[in-house]
Amino acid sequence: MIHFIKIYFWILVPLLLISGVDIPVDPYKTIQHKIEITHPGEKEAVTIILIQNIDENGLPISYYMDVQSVICLEKVCKIIPVRIFWNDIGEYQKYELEEGATLEKYEDAVFESQDYLKLQTILANVNSPFKDVFIDEILTVVDKHSDEDTDAVSGATALELDEKDTVPGAALTCFTLWHWANGDIVQKIKEITGESVSEQQLKVFLVDENQAYFKIALHDLERRKNYTTPFIKVITKRVLEEEILLKSTFAYIEKAPANIYFSATEEVFVKGKTAQKLAAIRSLKLINYKVSSSYLDRLSNQIPKLSSYQEVSFFLDVIQAKNPISKKVVENVLPLLKSDFITARRAYWFLKNQQLSATQKELLQNFEKENKSSL
Repeated sequence: MIHFIKIYFWILVPLLLISGVDIPVDPYKTIQHKIEITHPGEKEAVTIILIQNIDENGLPISYYMDVQSVICLEKVCKIIPVRIFWNDIGEYQKYELEEGATLEKYEDAVFESQDYLKLQTILANVNSPFKDVFIDEILTVVDKHSDEDTDAVSGATALELDEKDTVPGAALTCFTLWHWANGDIVQKIKEITGESVSEQQLKVFLVDENQAYFKIALHDLERRKNYTTPFIKVITKRVLEEEILLKSTFAYIEKAPANIYFSATEEVFVKGKTAQKLAAIRSLKLINYKVSSSYLDRLSNQIPKLSSYQEVSFFLDVIQAKNPISKKVVENVLPLLKSDFITARRAYWFLKNQQLSATQKELLQNFEKENKSSL
């Protein structure tokens, strides 16, 4: 119920401003950030002032930015200042207009109360169709005499959108504001939030249930070149529980010093499930660090615990690339000849290129005789 009330409040804010109702000002300290961002409606990067609100502890709370309601290349549009608000991880929250200001649609029609509500919904939809729309599609004027229905949703443009995805007659305004609210600024906000907090707060971010905080923390730890053990322990523990974080985690630890990288990767490989093991293997295959034979020998002790053909095959690929001759690996691979046939066949072809003892050769030859027609 509380969540519903909060959402309803943010939807009503633009309407309250239009009607002249006073909105209390948040008592936060503000910091101005002059940054450059791109907007698909602009030919060049735009310099803007982003305002950051911080609380009494110096922690970022929210952000806002003043923008123009439309990008009007023909200079014939009515341009209204719009203030857009985000939370501390760049999620759009609301928009506000100056007192008495109104947004306009095609042919001087003004927004009605339901249009302001719909605009709030449009801007809050990160998967809006405006994400993949080009401004030229909106600025292309249709021939009114050819098909009156073509123009029904988007005003005087040839763009066809479902009516639920735009304010009829105001596609350009929706396009402009959606990209201000959901474009490059989102990543900029995340970066500023990460840069604004202490290392202690980054530790809090790493365990927050919202994965956006985890990624913000990783990004700024990388910027700070911080790969210390306390952080690595928290990160590996989290990624062992949530495989969706593997990509961002390895992007971070692959830039760590070699000893930290190898230690963290081994922990993920040994303790992880299939997704974690595969991510560790892929990283080891591509990493520029020299991977020692002793390290791969140690990892090969996990071969009996690999639960899928893909894990086995990928791991043997790494061995062939990084540690092609190893008695220890051979010892750990030989038992795979008794696994399911697909895995056993992969082990067979690996062992064919290894230096084997007489006993090991005999085991391989026996496997070959039993499965000759299927190899």
